[in-house]
Amino acid sequence: MASLSLRRVINLPRLILAAALLVAASSAFAQPPVAPFNLDYRLKSEGIPFSITATRSLHQVQGGLWKMEVSARNWLGEIRETALFNWQSCTPQSSYYGYMRKGLGRVKEAKLHLDHEAGIAASERTGKDMLSYPISDAATDELSVSLALQCALAEGKQDIRLDVADEKKLEQQHFKVVGQESLNVDGKRLKTVKVQRIRAEDSERQTFMWFAPSHNFLLVQLLQKNNDGEHVMTLQSLEGL
Repeated sequence: MASLSLRRVINLPRLILAAALLVAASSAFAQPPVAPFNLDYRLKSEGIPFSITATRSLHQVQGGLWKMEVSARNWLGEIRETALFNWQSCTPQSSYYGYMRKGLGRVKEAKLHLDHEAGIAASERTGKDMLSYPISDAATDELSVSLALQCALAEGKQDIRLDVADEKKLEQQHFKVVGQESLNVDGKRLKTVKVQRIRAEDSERQTFMWFAPSHNFLLVQLLQKNNDGEHVMTLQSLEGL
């Protein structure tokens, strides 16, 4: 598992992941902007002779709090990413992000706590000093980015900017719809909208995502190109959707 990092595969995440908010009648939403789900994706990296199955899930924890999680494991180890958030309009306003990787007798962890009232994020990482930095009220986390994009696309947006917090800093990420494509999912052709993360011209990293309009703009595929090759996450089946 050390050679196939879920974080590289799902940069925007990291690998990648969706959310929902079910609120009381007096709340802003009668229904969550993104419905709960539990789906399997295939992870494949260039140079790795096998693929790995990752489970991507979203469910309500309590009240307006939602949990997004992506997990993958094989005989080499395990990777798990978790986010907790509340919906604020179309943004998953994150309160926690956690990352854990086990493999080859080692454990690597990262935890990010976001205090929106204080406007501060605090980060803990294995082998690193605790770090804190200021955040905006609209800050989300890397794992929940795909959910924010899913909601924004459903609202008809083509050019999207998000404040994203990770273990080191807050940055504004820019995404743009760059076309439409049909992808093969479980033997069926599915029409998708293709979204690109807009990076600096000298960046060696490229990130593309495909969302399905027929399924409330569900994330179907994510492709990341690094200097070490291509890493792809693809939805395995539409069953149950």
